[in-house]
Amino acid sequence: MKCAALVVLLGCASPTAADREQRILTALSDDNWLWGVRDPELARLKLVKMQRGPYEWFRGTASLFWRDVMEPGAVRPTTAFGDAASSRVLLVGDPHVENAGTYRASDGTMFVDWNDFDATGYGPFTGDLRRLGASLAIAAPAMADPLVQRAMTSYAQTMALLATGARPGPIVRGRAELFDDELDKARTRGESLFAIDELAPVGSDGVRALALGDLEPVAADGVFEDRLTTISAEHADWIDRAVAQWAHPELGAIKLRARRIGPGVSSYAAYRWNVVLEGATSATDDDRVVEIKETREGVIIRGLPRLSAAPWDSPAARSVDTQRRLQARGDADAILGSALVGGLSVKIRDREAFQRGINYDDVAALAEGNATEQAQALELAAIYGEMLARAHGLARTEDGSLGVDVIAPLLANRDTEFIDDTTSLALADAAQITADHALMKDLDLFAEIAQ
Repeated sequence: MKCAALVVLLGCASPTAADREQRILTALSDDNWLWGVRDPELARLKLVKMQRGPYEWFRGTASLFWRDVMEPGAVRPTTAFGDAASSRVLLVGDPHVENAGTYRASDGTMFVDWNDFDATGYGPFTGDLRRLGASLAIAAPAMADPLVQRAMTSYAQTMALLATGARPGPIVRGRAELFDDELDKARTRGESLFAIDELAPVGSDGVRALALGDLEPVAADGVFEDRLTTISAEHADWIDRAVAQWAHPELGAIKLRARRIGPGVSSYAAYRWNVVLEGATSATDDDRVVEIKETREGVIIRGLPRLSAAPWDSPAARSVDTQRRLQARGDADAILGSALVGGLSVKIRDREAFQRGINYDDVAALAEGNATEQAQALELAAIYGEMLARAHGLARTEDGSLGVDVIAPLLANRDTEFIDDTTSLALADAAQITADHALMKDLDLFAEIAQ
């Protein structure tokens, strides 16, 4: 039955389904070992969440993807586009449909940009492109081919534009209806302090209190969707020390602390704390909420140096630095920071609702809709391609060059070949990921990797 799933999508030749299963289990074991030792139940629930569908599986297996693409003797087809210099481009690491969201810059400008930098590092720019294309194909299979091709075309066009010295701005209102809706919701909710009031509403006594428990019902598969819990004295000490290291000048004393469980897929089992801080006054209307999140090393590939090997002194420092370099505006999150406490590297970010993520099923709905909606889906694909090209092109590589200076020459006068090549590879990657999910979706993954 497992082989049958592979036959449909890939031909089930060599390697065998058993070989592939073992490769997947090895990658999952490496990725989840620490969490499995520290909190077996959350590690198990992470794997259950990954098994829900191909997109969730995609999100939880970034490390497997990069191993397949880059390990010596890589199991996936390789591209003809690349050289030594373009293999040291600063990557988003896991660009995909849901790795985008809204931000409010320091001057009030609302825009959409990449929003997950856990896997950033230096590597081949084509790997990022393939990952983005695969996400579009898996999120919206009804339009997989045209969406992926549109993203790759937009990437090539934007890179050519950057090569002329043009510097396109961030993605603001007026580009895509779905993004416009998200930007409007984010502004409205942010200005009304939606996130902090959900976390710690003000009671009749005028004091904030944590809304502990499940903010969303536990899913049918037992996965916590959004749960707030109290924290131990040890974790409270870690939080206090992290905030003291960060020491943001505009924010005051800690008022409340809670652990949040449920967000994310790859980082589902990570420590993630929500903290209410006093603002300029002791009043509740200028309180701020921040997230303090455990951040680990970026993608690690057997037989190769770490993708994130560079002069960063911690994983969170890497994530903070690369966020500022890869986003269109360095002030997307004015309170962004990092700290090292209790053996943990943690990233500190604004948690108010100005920052709001995109859902892949909204893109899928457009792809399955009428002609107007499908046109909107194509425009979204173009925007994703543009955002990735801008991120790659305007960030400095590991060698200190602008990304555009090492990527654009590879594409010059070869646009059609490049678009066809990357589209084909991304669609094949999507097929492999979908087949992997079909192969593994009914296994007790935690039991398998714990053996």
